[in-house]
Amino acid sequence: MSDWRLARLSLVEASREIRRRALSPLELAEAVLARIEALEPRLNAFTTRVPGEAVVAAARAATDEIARGGWRGPLHGIPVTVKDLIDTAGLRTTYGSGMFRDHVPTADGAVPARLREVGAILLGKTATHEFGKGLTTNNYFYGPTRNPWHLEHIPGGSSGGAAAAAAASLGPLHVGTDGAGSLRFPAAFCGVTALKPTLGLISNRGHTGGGHSSFSVPGPMTRGVRDAAVAAQELAGFDSAYVYSRPGPPPDLLGDLESGVRGLRIGTSPDLLQPAPDPDVEAAYEATLLRLESLGGRRVEVRMPHHKLVMRTVFALFSIEGDVLIDARLGDRPRLFSPQVQRINERTPKPDLAAAVRAQQDRQLVTRDYQAAFLECDVLVQPVAPLPAPRIDEEESRYVGRCVPYGGAANLAGLPAVALPAGMSGGMPIAIQVIGPPGTDALVLRVAYALEEAAPEHRVQTPPLG
Repeated sequence: MSDWRLARLSLVEASREIRRRALSPLELAEAVLARIEALEPRLNAFTTRVPGEAVVAAARAATDEIARGGWRGPLHGIPVTVKDLIDTAGLRTTYGSGMFRDHVPTADGAVPARLREVGAILLGKTATHEFGKGLTTNNYFYGPTRNPWHLEHIPGGSSGGAAAAAAASLGPLHVGTDGAGSLRFPAAFCGVTALKPTLGLISNRGHTGGGHSSFSVPGPMTRGVRDAAVAAQELAGFDSAYVYSRPGPPPDLLGDLESGVRGLRIGTSPDLLQPAPDPDVEAAYEATLLRLESLGGRRVEVRMPHHKLVMRTVFALFSIEGDVLIDARLGDRPRLFSPQVQRINERTPKPDLAAAVRAQQDRQLVTRDYQAAFLECDVLVQPVAPLPAPRIDEEESRYVGRCVPYGGAANLAGLPAVALPAGMSGGMPIAIQVIGPPGTDALVLRVAYALEEAAPEHRVQTPPLG
């Protein structure tokens, strides 16, 4: 098998071949490294890469361990990346900021620690917006990351490096974070799959040096739904050092994956299509709903009367909670933000206690809408973004207000959501998301998998990069 074909193996395929010793972690790592060398100069998907010789040494060690019968599980010997917002011991972690250009953490965040424990091989840190504040991954300090489907378009943000790497087959697993759609928007714009898990399913410890956000969560970016389920299963678990961690054993995310959607109530809402999506996105959404009905699901319309509060509340939380956490991380450092983030800071009024209370109440109203909706339906289906990926040179302020209402509610309410492809528009991917009540990660993965199996529109395709 050629290097190119090896690099395009899914996580499940690669793991199966490694376990049966038909493929070695060393062969896989060398194939992925070769693809990175060929495509990374065009994409700029990485902020920091692990030196190739270190990757090869880790892959050789995994090969030897597995040959001795020491297989640790489905991520053993699998090349992975981690978003540059998550601390990695001994590997530069910039948080997308020029202030942390030379920052090397001494301790792993929870996700990298778990990846090392299960034998995954770290390739590097994928590009992000400065402190995750943006939808483009046009990073002022480290350059723009480009969409593999069209290099003059954004990959989305703030997990844009992870999405570009996933779409271009620069490894089978990429872990990003999602604070208001930051996994799902890049997945949609780059045509890959992502799971934004229930708040607390996967520990966020080590995010920007802390991680105790009530709305931002880490999750897998992959080239298939089963891959996302396998990765999340391996990363899930209680972490006493993470405030929002869910006690008890993690749920089984794989046992019912192939159970289909027959008998499930599929929720839709006209409120969730505001601001209005582009015609191609709306058509793909309607086709998805019809497909779910053909598979045995029953469409149910619900109302979300407080949907208009989502954007206001997301920005309030970023300003109140997010900025407090960032400020604590900065400590005594001189504040040297990019011009874009500086403008955001200057335009955002400093929240007072009244604003904080109002944001808390607005968040509860949005959450209550979803609690009520899930009394009438099992899952909700919605476009991920109302438009395909914009061009890099288009001003972000022209579309961020259209996108955030589609992504932010799942974060406000702590809900699981899977983003997966739903077709193309003008040569660029578009996507839908399946959203469920807290703790139903297995269910939203199951619905997404049924769609992926049912039609090619819902399967990840390889962009024409070579």
